[in-house]
Amino acid sequence: MEELMPEKKKQILLSAMKLFASKGFMQTTMQEVASFCKMSKGSVYQYYSSKDELLLTIFEYQAKLLQDRMQLMERENQLNPRDRLVSKIEIYLHIWNEHPELIKMQMRDNTEHAASQELREFMQKMSKYNLDTLTESLHEIYGEPFTPYALDAATLLSSLIFTYMYMRLFDHVPIEIERLSRYLVSSMDYLAEGLLKYRPEPLLNGSMFDLWNEDQMKMKNLHPLVLVKQLREVVDNAADGSKEGLNKQDILDSILVLEEELLQVRPRKVILLGMLSNLKVIATRTPLYDHLRQSIHSTFGYTQGTLR
Repeated sequence: MEELMPEKKKQILLSAMKLFASKGFMQTTMQEVASFCKMSKGSVYQYYSSKDELLLTIFEYQAKLLQDRMQLMERENQLNPRDRLVSKIEIYLHIWNEHPELIKMQMRDNTEHAASQELREFMQKMSKYNLDTLTESLHEIYGEPFTPYALDAATLLSSLIFTYMYMRLFDHVPIEIERLSRYLVSSMDYLAEGLLKYRPEPLLNGSMFDLWNEDQMKMKNLHPLVLVKQLREVVDNAADGSKEGLNKQDILDSILVLEEELLQVRPRKVILLGMLSNLKVIATRTPLYDHLRQSIHSTFGYTQGTLR
């Protein structure tokens, strides 16, 4: 079930996983990844064109492990809904137990620092997949009356799984995975009983995710001129970045040149891409940069490999 990856590509991925977990994504260079693997930097780039692609592949690898094992469990075991939820939780815990770097990377907020809109969208997709997986099981166990609370309960359960596993791996709290999985499902019993008895107003519902996705699509469809004006407002209101090696005035000057060029009848590609390159220094500080980059590439028909 689990797709085979070329050995060297997997070696690079696992090495990068360790480095990103220990040092952080931004602090790790591709040269350090290559040295850790005892490979040349050029050899690493044969498999991964950028550090962003490498980080994305790590999370894709995690998702593939998870989905393959979920499918195998569903196919091979005729379990009742309660035992199926226990098995799902055990799958999450065993994957993190095998690759503790994955949970440590997420605690370090590597995804927030990555300058890749593709990664952000993938993480949003996986977050929804995980919540859907748990919500489905909770609905199966507690029935139709629990439907309004299933997403709230799945969110709480997801947080508990993550927190207990972090304590087990890094605080060395001696908790057996099988016992923890059954304990968490029993905790859901008490939660469900209380929610169904007192009927509080649910905090979350599925339409909130739909609204988030709609907002993302609207952002993608905005003209670059609209986005560059929004970016200018963000930078105008931001604190001075000199301590981080950023020159706020240089950033504003690049935004102004970009805005003026976008007002031309035929904006010049060299100017647009040049200013985008100048602005890449703020890519990790606001998602607007990625939206703007994608909008310019889409509006003017440029390929997107240039500034990944």
